[in-house]
Amino acid sequence: MSGTARRTGDHRRPTVADVAREAGVSVATAGRALGNYGKVGADLRERVQTAAELLGYSPNVVARSMRSGGTQSIGFVGADISNPFFATAMRGLCDVAREEGYEPILANSDDRLDVERNAVGVLLDKRIDGIVVSPTSVLDVEHLRRAEEQGVPVVLLDRHSPVLAVDSVLIDNIAAAKSAVAHLLGEGHRRVGVLASVDPVERPEFEDVDGELVVHGAQRPSVDRIRGYLSAMHAGGVRVTTDLICSAALGDVADADHRAGELLSRTPRPTAIFATDNVTTQGLYTAIRRLGLRIPDDVSLVGFDDLDWTTLVEPALTVVAQSPIDMGRKAAQRLFARIKGDESAPQQYLMRTHLVVRGSTAPPHSS
Repeated sequence: MSGTARRTGDHRRPTVADVAREAGVSVATAGRALGNYGKVGADLRERVQTAAELLGYSPNVVARSMRSGGTQSIGFVGADISNPFFATAMRGLCDVAREEGYEPILANSDDRLDVERNAVGVLLDKRIDGIVVSPTSVLDVEHLRRAEEQGVPVVLLDRHSPVLAVDSVLIDNIAAAKSAVAHLLGEGHRRVGVLASVDPVERPEFEDVDGELVVHGAQRPSVDRIRGYLSAMHAGGVRVTTDLICSAALGDVADADHRAGELLSRTPRPTAIFATDNVTTQGLYTAIRRLGLRIPDDVSLVGFDDLDWTTLVEPALTVVAQSPIDMGRKAAQRLFARIKGDESAPQQYLMRTHLVVRGSTAPPHSS
């Protein structure tokens, strides 16, 4: 053992993460060995105990008693469980949890970081064995890192954090958006707009680089879908200006309707618009109808998520389809793999999407 975590003059109390680093194991394994719960081999347990003694690690007695034995329950913190995407993903997660003999405890963050932090804290107090979370922020994740340090595995759903070493289950947002916009370009559209849901804290910024618009921002689904939109437009030889890019508040259909109305009122009007999620798709469709425009005669529309309502309207909507129930199942499967002792390096698991072409897209009409 290296003993590198033990420094002269360092009075900081050693953590589970320090012990894990010293023993050369994951934080989750160290947590299980120190808390005497879960499956840990005898040799690994001995390495962890030796590292703890070397560092002078003294566990919090209350926390250790809470962790001991686990509770056969896992937590799920969804960004907005009234959103069909998260509701369906939750169903997939619950199915796997019950197959494993666990009960899920559900929380809704409403895409608010303070609510998410509190929910994670409550779940830890309830002695859950792991957490699946759709993080409000992909950068401010200290509360999730603390869960890992306590030996509680964390898996991210729908979003990936570049600063947190955990598994994440999501789609290739850039490729999905490129396929949608490439379809519109293939129909002959050149003035293609995009309507995206944007987080006010991690709002993207745009820059013109050698005549091409690029977007800077966190690796969030909405931002990556804007990246895919720009990539398709550039590949098609179409110059993009910021007047074609419109953003709405996260989860707010009314604001998406309002912002879509602004986009549709610009001169010249976009002949086609790509909406980056199911909320903006609904808002865009509402705005088009409110303004008395015809789909696809006046404007073509490509939305995101193959929800039931998209086939009940006339014309049925062209959409990027993903499978939230499979994403929820995969996230739960990865969580249980970690709970059972999987020590492999964290990975991004990219689930499949496909473009479903229906009647809301057509070549632009000549003016």
